[in-house]
Amino acid sequence: MKHPFDDFIPPSWHKQRADSRVIRIGIVLVALVSISTVSAFASTLSGWHNILKDRGSVASRWNDASERVHAYVKVQKDIQDVIDEVTAISSLGNSTPRSLLLWELTQTLPTDTRLDDIRFETRKRSTEEETQLTETVMLLGVAPDDASISSYIDALSGVAYFANVSLMYAQLDTAGERRNFSIQLQVGDTMQVATGNSE
Repeated sequence: MKHPFDDFIPPSWHKQRADSRVIRIGIVLVALVSISTVSAFASTLSGWHNILKDRGSVASRWNDASERVHAYVKVQKDIQDVIDEVTAISSLGNSTPRSLLLWELTQTLPTDTRLDDIRFETRKRSTEEETQLTETVMLLGVAPDDASISSYIDALSGVAYFANVSLMYAQLDTAGERRNFSIQLQVGDTMQVATGNSE
C-alpha cells in the first residue's frame, strides 16, 4: 500500500496535467478533423471545377454536332427535292401528249362510228434500276356493224403510238340496230415513237 507521503507532488498538479493532456488531444483531433474537412472540400471544389469545365466543352461540342445534323438534314431534303423534281420532269418527258393520243383515236374512226368514253389508266412499276410507266386506254363506242369495229382496230394497230390493240366485247344495243364495243390498247414508248418519226 502506498503511503500518502510517498507522492510529494500535490494532486491539483496531477489534475491540471491530465486536463492539459485532454485539451492537447482535443486540439489535435479538432485540427485533424479541420484539415480533413478542408482537404475534402478542396477536392470536391476541384472536382466541380473540372465538371463545369467539361460541361462547357461538352456543350460546345453538342452545339456543333446539332448544327452539323441540321445542315445534313437540310442537304438531304434539298437532294430529295431535286430527285423528285427530276423524276417529275423525266416522267413528263417520257409520256406522250394526251392531245396527240386523242387526235389519233378520233381521226381513225370509221364512218358512222363514235366514241362515247375514253378512259386512261397509268400504272407505275418501280425496280432497283428504273421506273416503268404503263398507260392503258379503254375505248367505249358505238359502230354500225362488226366490219366497222374490225376496221377501227386495224387502223389503231397501224398507229405507232399504240400497242396491243384488242377487242374486249362487241354486242348489239338495246334497239338491236347498232353494235356497242369496247377496245383496250396500250400507249407505246415515247422514245421508240420519236425514233420512228425521225426515220
